[in-house]
Amino acid sequence: MPYKLLLVYMPLILLPALAGTYLLTSSYTDSSKAQTSEYATDLLSLMGQKMDDRLISYEKLSKQIMTDDGLLSLISLKPSSNYEKFQIQNAINEKLNVFWLGADQNVYIRAIKIETPDAQYTYGKNAVDDFAVGNADYKQQIEDMKGSALWFMPHLYSDGYEKFEAFRLGRSVRDKNLNVLGTLTIIIGTNTITDFFSNSKFQEGVAIKLLSPDNALILSNGVKINEDERQLLTYSQNQLHNNWHLSAQLSLNKLYEPIYRIVRLAIFIVLVCIVIGLVVTQLLAMDLVIPIRRLMINMKHGIKGVRPGKLKQFGGAIEIVEMNDTFISVMYEIEQLVDEVSKQEAKKKDAEIRVLQNQMSPHFLYNTLNSIRWMAMIQKQDNIKEMVDSLNQMLTYALRGKGDPVRLATEIAMLRNYVTIQKVRFQHFQFITDIPQELEDMRVPKFLLQPLMENALIHGLAQADRPGEITIWVRAEDHVLLLTVEDNGIGIEPDQMLEIVGSFKKSDDHFGLHSVHERIQLHYGSTFGLSMKSVPGQGTEVTVTLPLQLQPREEDE
Repeated sequence: MPYKLLLVYMPLILLPALAGTYLLTSSYTDSSKAQTSEYATDLLSLMGQKMDDRLISYEKLSKQIMTDDGLLSLISLKPSSNYEKFQIQNAINEKLNVFWLGADQNVYIRAIKIETPDAQYTYGKNAVDDFAVGNADYKQQIEDMKGSALWFMPHLYSDGYEKFEAFRLGRSVRDKNLNVLGTLTIIIGTNTITDFFSNSKFQEGVAIKLLSPDNALILSNGVKINEDERQLLTYSQNQLHNNWHLSAQLSLNKLYEPIYRIVRLAIFIVLVCIVIGLVVTQLLAMDLVIPIRRLMINMKHGIKGVRPGKLKQFGGAIEIVEMNDTFISVMYEIEQLVDEVSKQEAKKKDAEIRVLQNQMSPHFLYNTLNSIRWMAMIQKQDNIKEMVDSLNQMLTYALRGKGDPVRLATEIAMLRNYVTIQKVRFQHFQFITDIPQELEDMRVPKFLLQPLMENALIHGLAQADRPGEITIWVRAEDHVLLLTVEDNGIGIEPDQMLEIVGSFKKSDDHFGLHSVHERIQLHYGSTFGLSMKSVPGQGTEVTVTLPLQLQPREEDE
């Protein structure tokens, strides 16, 4: 059997694992290349757009400077002395301050230089070589652009304290008659571009480059990739407006590294699966047959009525042991359910016995009441006759039938008889009912509301110093019947309320509430019963929750 299991398990483990590894790596390689290329292109396009916007903003700044009438008039002046040149420089600085403070990207501007045939003005920090703005070749290139902006490749400059790399943006300055007044040069630090590189969302190991139209390197992020490695090159399709463009290089070794990890992990998983398969095969061969036989023996004993405590525990395969434990647990549950049913039946019988014990001798009491009734009629005591009639009807109601549920309307009619009797003692209270007609045929236990009425009278209204009122209102919600007995008596303090609610589960105190609550739960289950709420000095509200059941009229009759 072990050899047969090995022949079955090995192909099932090895073939799917190898095929799955091959398909996974192949699919991952293709999708990774496509996604990486698309992602890099999108990032480069976004980065290029941001760079282009920044370069255009510098060109707009240069155009604003060269078209400002105030600056043109200052540049046109020919200083006759150094002092006059100093005054012109200050006036130009005030004008340029307004432009320089206009945008956030201007913080990258190192200096602005304006050169005329008669003077040279510098805004910001100057360089040792004046940024080579006086170079004849530099002037000629700007003049050839005829007023258009010209970007120069970055160079290393020094202000005497530090060295820095910067671009030069130059253009000719002309007056309204298009006469050349000089050249305008804006010196912009290369970090205006390299900051985009450092803030990009490319992963590590990606070489980002800014290239000229002839693919000469302008700037890069400092990452170098060996040219002898296989490369994945992704270029932005959108060039900057000055014909510069961006490129990104990613070593395929970086791309393939997750694939190599997956392959190694897959091989490890295959080896683990082979070992697990061998172990499982051995366990199945050694621990399968005997535990199944023991489980069958336990099941036969359980069917024959052997108590769960005498069923045997055993070792073996985990699944079979769990099945045996589950079977024993089920037998314990069955035994517990049988005990609970027996206890419920005993409690139900005890409750019915208590009800029977509380009933008075029917013939003696009925005959006595009839005698009192005839004596009241002879003596023309109508109030006594009315009270005896009410008590007689209550007695007939209590002794009729076997205690089965009755119509809600019948239960309310019995309560009116009870109110008639109690008004002899408690004369200043009103009894109000609010019952929808469609709910009058609902089934409720007999004598359900009388103990609640009695509690409201004795504990709620008897000690109140105002006319009492007891209201019974009924409503149906989600297949549940809610009957509420509400009074405007003295209410119940919170501490006493907790004690009363706790007494629902024991019969030592508040027997009436306990009896009603217990009867409801014995008949309908633990989800039904009594609930109370009260406001001291304002009144108490007791709600009975019952299932919504219809009482046929012929059954009640």
